[in-house]
Amino acid sequence: MTFSVALLDEGNLASLDPERATRLAALAFAERGFDPEELGEVSIALVGPEDMRSLNERFRGKDYPTDVLSFEMDGPLSGEMVGEIVICPEAADMDLEELVVHGSLHLAGMDHGEDFGASEMSEIQTKVMEKA
Repeated sequence: MTFSVALLDEGNLASLDPERATRLAALAFAERGFDPEELGEVSIALVGPEDMRSLNERFRGKDYPTDVLSFEMDGPLSGEMVGEIVICPEAADMDLEELVVHGSLHLAGMDHGEDFGASEMSEIQTKVMEKA
């Protein structure tokens, strides 16, 4: 099985190269101890603020758009479809590449709580971006 990222950007919301997204996600998973060659696919969907608000309300009970949501499917150890990362470029404080890493770290089992900057996830995200 070869790890890959499928990119969906029907609204042409941002410029993200699928090969670059695959590399970023693979680095994030590797940093968490997963072998990217053993993983399946991650889907990344770029959406507008209204779609993201709707997803955020439905899945988190928060009625506003957020920058990134991650949805595990088969998970990093057990299937062809690791999960989906949904990114709203218009709601983001981070750049798009960082959001790919951020969403991938969530799929790899990380969480940052309320204070991202003080979290282990923030440190690992910075480390991955430096490697990229």
